[in-house]
Amino acid sequence: MFRHLLSRFLLTQAILIVLPCGVVLAMAWSGGGHWRWAIVGGWAIVAVGLAIIASVFLAQYWLRDQLRITAALLTDAVPAALAKVPSTHPGDNDLTALQDIVRTLQVLMEEASKDQAQLRTIIASMSDGLIATDHLQRILMTNKAAADLLAFRTTTVKGKLLWEVVPIEPVLKAVTEVSLTGQQKTIAAGPVEGKHLAVTVCRLPLRPAGFVIVARDVTETTRYEELRKEFVANVSHELRTPLTVIKGYVETLADGAIDDRTRAMAYLGTVSKHTEHLTNLVNDLLSLSRLDSSSTIPNQRPVRLEGVANKVAELMAPAAQKKGHRLALEIADGMSPVIGNAEYLERAVLNLVDNALKYTKENGVVKLVARTEDGQSIIEVIDNGLGIAAEDLPRIFERFYRVDRSRSRDMGGTGLGLSIVKHIVAAHGGTVEVSSMPGAGSTFRIKLPAVKDRGEASVHGNATSP
Repeated sequence: MFRHLLSRFLLTQAILIVLPCGVVLAMAWSGGGHWRWAIVGGWAIVAVGLAIIASVFLAQYWLRDQLRITAALLTDAVPAALAKVPSTHPGDNDLTALQDIVRTLQVLMEEASKDQAQLRTIIASMSDGLIATDHLQRILMTNKAAADLLAFRTTTVKGKLLWEVVPIEPVLKAVTEVSLTGQQKTIAAGPVEGKHLAVTVCRLPLRPAGFVIVARDVTETTRYEELRKEFVANVSHELRTPLTVIKGYVETLADGAIDDRTRAMAYLGTVSKHTEHLTNLVNDLLSLSRLDSSSTIPNQRPVRLEGVANKVAELMAPAAQKKGHRLALEIADGMSPVIGNAEYLERAVLNLVDNALKYTKENGVVKLVARTEDGQSIIEVIDNGLGIAAEDLPRIFERFYRVDRSRSRDMGGTGLGLSIVKHIVAAHGGTVEVSSMPGAGSTFRIKLPAVKDRGEASVHGNATSP
């Protein structure tokens, strides 16, 4: 701008000097005489002075004009950000207006810097991975979650090409498709280092457009979906097997076997056995459904676990005697009560004792222990039965998971007993643990928070299925 002003100032000054001097010289040339040259010199000095004065005024006018134009341009550029819009009308103090704009721009730059710092902090703290690239797929920005989820090949990523950093082919292919179509795309990727990912790729509004890649860990969601599919398949299988048997025997009876009383009674016994299995299965499914649909246990009150243990031992005594097992009951003195539902807790302990009796060979020993430890009330079911292999322990509380499917089904198990135990204990704010060795038996341990106040606790009578 100042170069432009300088050129205009010199040009104007030259014109104002040359024109008067030219006129004076022309007059002197035509007149002649020494005295005329003196007059010409005087006029020349006057002309030069007037030219300088005129140039100064013109330069000031042009400078004010340029300041006014600059102020107007800057004001139009940031009108919403200015607390007070400067005046740009002729005669106003344009330098003051520019100073106001400069101060405002400084404030804007500081705010932009703070906003950028906040944005970087937010991006860095995201649990989802984020990568921003330019149109050539050079990385502009990323966060730690992206490095963890997408398994970066290097720690220094800014400025590098995406394919040099991200080794996941589906992600690179998705970016290419988005660059061609311009449409947002979400894909499933993985497992990447044991994690399943949902990756969304979209355009970044730059000129030319870049890309934004957002990766989300959906491992748990994927696992739950697989469990749901497995659950549906297991329910279908568990229902189909007894129904197929029942249907077959009913058809056999209808074809004439009913006339043979001995055969008919044997067939009806099998039908009754599988009908009972179906009834137990449906009841267990309903119990799980109620536990899943409600986050709280109904009718909670102080419950003494020694009472629960006594009731379960009384109910399971006939089953233990039938297999020749010894059901030993050990209850510590001075146990604190727990807050919960006695019927639910009886159901959980009964399921554990029932499993122990089923998977212990004849004439075995099953212990039911109730005690207090570290402010927790504990019930343990200890057997010297078959035991559980280490690879099966993490999954035994899953629905329909059986260590030995054929043996469990022959014993009348539904595959839902331990899952019900886990749900009941979790709903009471407790935990259930298991330790086992094949051939050496198993120990199931329920831990529940004890009540500090040892007031009168209610011990309920009959146990009913929740």
